[in-house]
Amino acid sequence: MPLPGELDPYGPGIRLPGQNDVRVTERFRAVIDAPEVQRLRDVRQLGPIHLVYPGATHTRFEHAIGALGMMQAALRNVAPKAGLNDDDVLTGLAAALLHDVGHYPFAHSLEAVHRRRSATARLPRHEAVAGAIIAGSLGPLLRSALGVDPERVARLVTVHHSRHDAPADALLASLISSGVDIDKLDYLARDSVHLGVAYGLGFDSGRLLQALQPSDDGRRVVVAARGRVPAELFTFARYLMFSEVYWHHTVRAVSAMVEAALDDVAARGALPADFADRLLTFSDDAFLAWLGQEPGTLANGLVRDLRARRLHKRLVTYSRAYAEPDKRAAYDRLYLASSDELAVLHARAAAVLEGATGMPLGPADLLIDTPPRDKDQLEPIEIVYGDDVSGKRVYRLDELSSVVPGVSQDFVKVVKKIRLFVSPRVHAALAHVPPLPLQAQLLEALLA
Repeated sequence: MPLPGELDPYGPGIRLPGQNDVRVTERFRAVIDAPEVQRLRDVRQLGPIHLVYPGATHTRFEHAIGALGMMQAALRNVAPKAGLNDDDVLTGLAAALLHDVGHYPFAHSLEAVHRRRSATARLPRHEAVAGAIIAGSLGPLLRSALGVDPERVARLVTVHHSRHDAPADALLASLISSGVDIDKLDYLARDSVHLGVAYGLGFDSGRLLQALQPSDDGRRVVVAARGRVPAELFTFARYLMFSEVYWHHTVRAVSAMVEAALDDVAARGALPADFADRLLTFSDDAFLAWLGQEPGTLANGLVRDLRARRLHKRLVTYSRAYAEPDKRAAYDRLYLASSDELAVLHARAAAVLEGATGMPLGPADLLIDTPPRDKDQLEPIEIVYGDDVSGKRVYRLDELSSVVPGVSQDFVKVVKKIRLFVSPRVHAALAHVPPLPLQAQLLEALLA
């Protein structure tokens, strides 16, 4: 069955850093030129990470085009094997292009304010926003330009692949989000290129893409045996990027400052009723300007510090890798704390610091940064063999690899750290305070 022209690798395209041209037909160019997609030029892919890695100024728009290119490469191999028709292919390509169309500035930081007691807890996840945009304002264009069902495209972005009824939809959704998907295949390499690090480039993406195939039931993407090693290296690359880039301690400090600033705005009752909609009109810089617009407020001070790169400093780090039971207990208490419990623990730790420095602490002088709870487990990658003496064809990658189980364990034990950050003035006041006794006092206060 001939496939649509969008899967022809030759023809007009868009050139991206670190990647060949992404094939763009006239009908997809119409979607790319839509205001909802062009808005992504104003949203940085990695939010505040440019304060740590100056090259991290690339945008969600670039990633959207890159994800489209990755989906084209994947479907050239997967679509014929799965018997996908033109409508399936165009729907999958549209979902790849639009999967982040609901992203707003600092989305991952703002979504993380789920632990606080403010109204920010009602912020929708960007996937839900994307689904509403795809089925809403972009709907008529998707019908006229591509001839696809906008609701179907939206479901590929918002519904986990295991919850789709139609096998073709389940397969396409797994290409959007699963253990190995076009989203990760693009952003790991793209972020590495812009940041100037090699961590996300340490796997053969071409070979991995060529090894993708539909599962026996046609409902999810799996990896042929020849792709086992690239899949292992892909998993390790993701681990390294979270450890050394996405959750770098300075990056987490910046994110914690943004969260605290927004929490202050919400606590003052200054969030407009249409805040979630207004977020979609902001660029990153415009959002920060709005966040710090009220002189003399906590948010204003934090934004001024961000712009001047007067960032909070690490005071204490807890992780599940500690051998000492009390440190692991402190980690678990902070990690599992509700918003009310976290406020109590914050007050206890602040009291210790006030005693050590001899000065009162403001609400933002101490920030407790806890990692998201939704990334504890990596979704499994399945490896398929043509024959096996045991009679088993499909293996989870962690059954075949000594690397992947260790990476999964280390991701939870080592990468997902909890940190106590203090403002520069508190950090300076603690310069002559012996660190070990102070850490012991903080530990005692958190476990009291």
